[in-house]
Amino acid sequence: MGLLDRKLIVVTGKGGVGKTTVSAALALALAGRGRRVLVAMVHAKERLSAMLEVPRIGPHNVLVLPRIDAVNMTPEASIEEYALMTLRFRALYRLVFENRFVHAFLSAVPGLDAWAMLGKATFHVLETGRDGRPRYDTVILDAPATGHALALLSLPRTLAQVAPPGPLRRDGQERWDLLRDPERTEVLPVTLLEEMPVTETVELVERLRNDLGLPVRRVVLNAVPTARVTAEEIEFLESRALLDPDHPALQAARFDLHHKALEDEQRRRLASLVDLPLVELPLICQGRLRRMCLERIAEALAPAVA
Repeated sequence: MGLLDRKLIVVTGKGGVGKTTVSAALALALAGRGRRVLVAMVHAKERLSAMLEVPRIGPHNVLVLPRIDAVNMTPEASIEEYALMTLRFRALYRLVFENRFVHAFLSAVPGLDAWAMLGKATFHVLETGRDGRPRYDTVILDAPATGHALALLSLPRTLAQVAPPGPLRRDGQERWDLLRDPERTEVLPVTLLEEMPVTETVELVERLRNDLGLPVRRVVLNAVPTARVTAEEIEFLESRALLDPDHPALQAARFDLHHKALEDEQRRRLASLVDLPLVELPLICQGRLRRMCLERIAEALAPAVA
């Protein structure tokens, strides 16, 4: 099954590997196939709007492109929304949650901020309209970096186990069932072909599978260079003395060839340790990404989507 079949896709990985880039490209790929998509960022340094060339994205769901909504969830807005979902009435919310003693208590509860944001994202996975149809076909959770993402994804299990009987335990169990359901959910690790990101990705996949039992079906290799110099081309230039051996162009070509060898080594290491399909996304538009660049990356995602 491809990503097109998922209700919830959790994108995570080491900081700096391009999780938001992959989330944005995936949203474009899914929307291009007629899916109604929500991209939910977790209190992020918001860069998605610049990539998609749309107005800045705030803490409430907003339509940014045809069939694509986005939100940059904050703890405050998510706690309010989660409380309103639970209590149903704004007057009751104000009576309970705007009480200064209750507010002080909630501020001291560890993990409540994270739970509110995860609760909001997963609520939209389960949300239906008055006609009974889902509001969104797919929710893409642009999750935090590895360690914080693992803590975030383990929260529903904790609540289902230790929360007193009532709405909180029920919601925890419902979300935990959703996260572990391979028909609805997929966790999508993203990495670069570099030693530290690959090492962290191997550990991430291990913990997702064995500690949490969450569905992981593939790993995304982001920003893989495509136009590379070959050893034969360097040998040709050197043997014909077409360039001085210390010419900057030859030095750059040798460095590129060395870097490719390191990338190939990391690709083999990752493939042998995680035993999962590797989805390679090309390095496109170095520097500031624009929507045109993301659309080309979305095309590369097509096999994994379909």
